[in-house]
Amino acid sequence: MRLLTLIFSKDRPLQLQATLASFALHCREAAQTPITVLYRASSEPFSRGYAQLREEFQGRLLIDWVEERSFRHDLLACLRQPPAASRWRRILDRLRLRSWRPRCDQLLFLVDDNIFVRPFSLGSIVEALEQQPSVIGFSLRVGRNTTRCYSMNCAQPLPDFQPVASGLRFRWVGQTGDFGYPVEVSSSVYRLADLIGLLRTLPYTNPNRLEQVLSSSSSLFALGKPDLLCFEQSVAFCAPINKVQTILDNRAGASDDYSSEALLERFLAGQRVDVAALKDFVPRAAHEEIELPLQSASAL
Repeated sequence: MRLLTLIFSKDRPLQLQATLASFALHCREAAQTPITVLYRASSEPFSRGYAQLREEFQGRLLIDWVEERSFRHDLLACLRQPPAASRWRRILDRLRLRSWRPRCDQLLFLVDDNIFVRPFSLGSIVEALEQQPSVIGFSLRVGRNTTRCYSMNCAQPLPDFQPVASGLRFRWVGQTGDFGYPVEVSSSVYRLADLIGLLRTLPYTNPNRLEQVLSSSSSLFALGKPDLLCFEQSVAFCAPINKVQTILDNRAGASDDYSSEALLERFLAGQRVDVAALKDFVPRAAHEEIELPLQSASAL
């Protein structure tokens, strides 16, 4: 399995701790799965938070921490196989037009307010993608339980699901809400070969714009890959308790207690999200505001 987990984060060390800890708790292959965290800190205290989080997960997960300088360039660099060490090998690769070599075959996109709530296997997801060429990806955030669309604040009808060995398959073409939003960056697995052309040619400068341009291009897959896979119950959701970007007016919680600055203070004071307390939580939507179960790190 050549799968890379790519996590986007900005000014959210406490929320990212929940993402990483819940991934470690519920993903069967977590300890063997390479993870790249592409992060941005807007101030020294946030940088200190990320540095502390990096130390905490040292040896627990295979994480490559990449501080964002130029988002698009950094993302593509994360996906590219490092060049060969030999100078002559590098020259030969260029002559053979092999300067772009993908680092992985599958890509799991995550963001720093993702939380995993039940066990799952990336191996079975990869196998399902290999066996079903009509699917564009495998969504971890939808299932029979996601009857509401948080971003549109409305009910969403369930599609006609077809049971398959890995879970469920449905036709995303013609669906509404989250079921009609097949290409996104908050907990879905894709074949890199399907997306790399878009990632290398579309314009984007941050994760929100990336999702926007990818979603706008989803019609390109409507004919050849009109289906999407998911589990009976979603294994992950986003907890949109705050907003750290001003690019898009996405719906999110606005409590001062959950601002990125307030959560940073709690993180630096030693509080962490008790992800075990959220085990078997059943969200009604791909995004759901919750109260974070915070505990002292020493108590976890």
